[in-house]
Amino acid sequence: MLDDRIRNHTSFFEQKKKLVELKREDKYLKSVHSQVLQDVVLRLDKAFQSYFAGLSRFPRFKRKGKYNSFTYPQHGIGFTLRGSRIKLGMIGEVKVKIHREIHGKIKTATIIKDVDQWFVALSVEEEQQQQPLPISDKRVGVDLGITNMIALSNGGLIESPRFLRKAEERIKKLQKALSKKKSGSKRREKARILLAKAWRKVRRQRDDFAHKVSDKLTKEYGMIVFEDLNIRGMVKNHSLASAIMDTCWYRLRQFTAYKAERRGGRVILVNPAGTSQKCSGCGEMVRKPLSERTHICLKCGLVLDRDVNAARNILASGLERALTEAEPLLIHRRISKFSQGSEKPTGFSHG
Repeated sequence: MLDDRIRNHTSFFEQKKKLVELKREDKYLKSVHSQVLQDVVLRLDKAFQSYFAGLSRFPRFKRKGKYNSFTYPQHGIGFTLRGSRIKLGMIGEVKVKIHREIHGKIKTATIIKDVDQWFVALSVEEEQQQQPLPISDKRVGVDLGITNMIALSNGGLIESPRFLRKAEERIKKLQKALSKKKSGSKRREKARILLAKAWRKVRRQRDDFAHKVSDKLTKEYGMIVFEDLNIRGMVKNHSLASAIMDTCWYRLRQFTAYKAERRGGRVILVNPAGTSQKCSGCGEMVRKPLSERTHICLKCGLVLDRDVNAARNILASGLERALTEAEPLLIHRRISKFSQGSEKPTGFSHG
């Protein structure tokens, strides 16, 4: 379908019509529910729209074993949920563990495989919007670093948890064991799953940490200012890539943005140029190498942690921008014309 879209300039609706013909010819497509196949075409269309809008890379074909989720877009036709069981079209009934109570009308179900675990993520349309939480009038600048993952303009410091470094020795052992196994053997598959589970633990630890920090920030502050860092470009530096990924800067910024929006707060991105060198007290440029962790200004006598000084400059830039911007939330977001109303995901896992 990807090749057809590129070479023949086939539209979304034309590809959708072709599915009927393709299902007659392909035995594998016959075993998949028609609405699931239609959703795959919809995903491809969204990916192309995002690419042409300059928001993402060119869509890449998923090889066998790498496509780890599929969606039933209509409750009552493709899938039905009754109690602790969900009935999936062309698959059958599956027992699930309900993680949270469902409020509102169930819209879609996305089945996700995470190594050796299966999850069902439901999107639910609420009948009534939740009352917004009271917005704090406090403001904070956030400097993202490697030694101190977060430095706040009020002097607070949060050290990087370094989850990957703690798990590095075990991951190396598992990678070495995998490389020794014969390709296609059961032992190799077992070793691959063990390695994937080790990486999954690191990923979940990072996400959990980012959720907790972002939740704390959005509860305490009504306006949060980050540096507009080119994180994708920075990880191309191989000497810093591992440390940057381990600090989960992107996830923290992403989680903070949507939580602030939900709570009526505001996230602002500012140009990071000069924030570490400029004195937050008098504005004097104080040149210092990266190894120098204390800011000392000879002009005004300010002595401060380098990262806290940068966070204060970030906040000052954010306040200047806030006066000229009317948007309630300033952060890069991908907006799809297919997004609907007030939907929120509800998670289940296969028992």
